[in-house]
Amino acid sequence: MLLDSSLLEPQVGYALGRSFGSAVRRNRLRRQMREVLRLRPTPLAPGMYVFGASPRANGLAYADVERHMESLIAKGQAQ
Repeated sequence: MLLDSSLLEPQVGYALGRSFGSAVRRNRLRRQMREVLRLRPTPLAPGMYVFGASPRANGLAYADVERHMESLIAKGQAQ
């Protein structure tokens, strides 16, 4: 994560390699990650963010994805 005050909005990327699984599974997780950010009560601070996942995340429920992402965001903003 790179916080950059010169950016007007947060820029978000998702890194899911082929080892994660089929395109269907990768896209499902990307959609879940986008939805977590869309539904956040407070928007992300301006900056560049990249979220990735290991193959162990394959098949996680939405609530688990949300919990993990919120934890990562909190850790990044604390630094």
